[in-house]
Amino acid sequence: MKKVSDDLQGALNYAKRLLKFRARSKRELEERLLYRGYSDQTVQNVIENLERSGLIDDEKFAYLFAYDMLTVQGFGPYRIKAKLKQLGISQTVIEDVLDKVMKEVDLAFLLRKIVQLHKVENEKIQEFLYRRGFSTEYLQTFDIEGGAIK
Repeated sequence: MKKVSDDLQGALNYAKRLLKFRARSKRELEERLLYRGYSDQTVQNVIENLERSGLIDDEKFAYLFAYDMLTVQGFGPYRIKAKLKQLGISQTVIEDVLDKVMKEVDLAFLLRKIVQLHKVENEKIQEFLYRRGFSTEYLQTFDIEGGAIK
């Protein structure tokens, strides 16, 4: 185990360096700072400082993460939900963010794009989309006739 440190400025600099690479959840930063050897009190002070300055915001992080996973990576709501939960986002924030993202995206266009990009055979489309995190709830809005999205 690493030596516990109370260096507030060092911890703040480390947290800001982590945030340069990508947005992170509050819990992610806490875990990284604790692993690095900073005391609980120092970690809490850093987190409060970053929240006050607007550098960490779990709701904004979750929205951007969910939007990116859906539109860029092509994963469905169930995979996104699992990943956000793993990153320490609360269930209520996850539900709100997913509702918002799903309303903003043209899901039919996105599903067609995902299927074409991955060159999925018509009879395997439904199975493929299930594995990516799309449930029957989302697939019912489309006419999947013979496996093809209409």
